[in-house]
Amino acid sequence: MKRAPSSVDRLIDATSLLMMLGGIVLFAFARQTLRAIGAGTHEMPKGLSAVTVTDFHVAQSRLALFIVGLGVLVGVVAAVRHFRAARS
Repeated sequence: MKRAPSSVDRLIDATSLLMMLGGIVLFAFARQTLRAIGAGTHEMPKGLSAVTVTDFHVAQSRLALFIVGLGVLVGVVAAVRHFRAARS
């Protein structure tokens, strides 16, 4: 008989989901801002060049992809834990 997932299992699942969703939202925000910079509709902060702002948002999008990747990795760990628990 299979055991029910523990609260730790559910916490790992929720962490994975939040990391992936957070990374996707951050990526979408960064890409939207980059599109606005490219279209010339983004208001640049005073004292910063367009190159500086663009570099920041490119780095932000890379960080977002890294967070999504970590979320997927945590999800794989959760799946392995669920599989092991089901077999024992």
